[in-house]
Amino acid sequence: MKRYHSHLGRDIVVTGGSARDLAAGQFGILAIDGGAGGWSVVHKGPEGDVVELNNEMHFELPEQALAFLKELIDLMPPGEPQP
Repeated sequence: MKRYHSHLGRDIVVTGGSARDLAAGQFGILAIDGGAGGWSVVHKGPEGDVVELNNEMHFELPEQALAFLKELIDLMPPGEPQP
């Protein structure tokens, strides 16, 4: 399962896969234990490093994680190149 979104020019991938499947610069919403453990929000940097953006908090539904991620993107400076 993969769903693609874009918010303010930033790529977001909702997936049951892992962060390894993301391209550099993409944001991801990843299923934990197939979604049974919740959903995690991550960003894959240009060097391939992955940062979990929601710390220890996991979301029950992917839609909640997507809303959270869109709020984070809204806080980013406009016109800043995508990492």
